[in-house]
Amino acid sequence: MKISKYVQEGKSENYQAAEDRGLLKAGEAAAILSRQFNTKIYAKEIEVFAKEWHHAGVFKSGNSLKGRRVYFFAKDQLEKLSLDAILANRKKEMQPAENKTVQGWYIQFFKMTDPVTRRRYSKPFVGIYKGSAAKKPKGFRPLNDEAFEVAQKQRGKALQPGEQPKF
Repeated sequence: MKISKYVQEGKSENYQAAEDRGLLKAGEAAAILSRQFNTKIYAKEIEVFAKEWHHAGVFKSGNSLKGRRVYFFAKDQLEKLSLDAILANRKKEMQPAENKTVQGWYIQFFKMTDPVTRRRYSKPFVGIYKGSAAKKPKGFRPLNDEAFEVAQKQRGKALQPGEQPKF
């Protein structure tokens, strides 16, 4: 019984075809560019310039499986890539998140205990947030000024599961 190459190597057929065409993986391309420009360049920095990517199997991440992508470059594509473009992308990626102020609402959960059965459960409430965009809570939904005033009056209001407040 013949086992497919994908199962053996964890590479999709498109990934294998890209290797057969002689395309370079991002790590190989970064090594070539590092030698060419005499500056250390990482594969992660040039992934945005790749024209094609393919799946290369899966790996365990916590309790789930995540797919891995491999980015490919043609040799002529590397010749067109300039050090200025790579450094500009590096600078853009290193900039901190905007510190602008945002306002809006999110669903906030509190642990409750059923007095009869003593079972604990999470109950949704309307949460209000106004502050830095970098620290906004999960599930945050922005609101304009008028809607935010209405939302502030409903802060702490209990929600039924799946219910969305009307602002």
